[in-house]
Amino acid sequence: MSTAIAETIRTVQHVRNCHVVEEQGDITQIYVEAELQALDEEARTREIKSIVRSILGAVAMQHNLQLDYRKIKVVQYKPNDELTGMQPRIQIGAAYIRRVPRQEVVVELHCLGQTGVGCHPSTGNTAHDTYYACINALAELGFTGFELVYLQILNNEFANEKIVLLKVKYTTLIGQDTLMGVAEIKEDLPLAVVKAVLSAINRRIGLPTRTESN
Repeated sequence: MSTAIAETIRTVQHVRNCHVVEEQGDITQIYVEAELQALDEEARTREIKSIVRSILGAVAMQHNLQLDYRKIKVVQYKPNDELTGMQPRIQIGAAYIRRVPRQEVVVELHCLGQTGVGCHPSTGNTAHDTYYACINALAELGFTGFELVYLQILNNEFANEKIVLLKVKYTTLIGQDTLMGVAEIKEDLPLAVVKAVLSAINRRIGLPTRTESN
């Protein structure tokens, strides 16, 4: 059933790909990649709502099924996502909470033989603390320009699962882009947050131009 619905959704205008999550015969989430043309946030919201309405109509017509629009998450299509078998530019070394000499979140990242370690004091919000520790680690590797728009923990209503969903603004010399990342919390929360950050940025960022003196 989910495969047929995914094929129908891919026929909707501007949709390039989608993934339907199904648990015990019930659709719990639909992640849609679409070519979004809007340049500002308000226009992008209208564009996403229009795509969602088209998806609801197509599925209702083809499958006689009324989807819950709240389960549809639309993100910007990234052409490089079609490439498979490639190692990400940035990889996770570690993500954990260190309790001495002070309680803080530590994130270790690797890129092109370099290691970046970022820390952020624990504030009681582990997800946000991990995000900022990750941003600090990215800065050590030479990657900057990220601004958090939102970071949410989504609960699957039909299974004992949680998902990290985040949105960041990425500003470079040539303009600004909005990136979204998602990761299932399979192990612990800090690791999932870092995976979500990297899923958002790994295919969009340029490789560091910083050179190290020998």
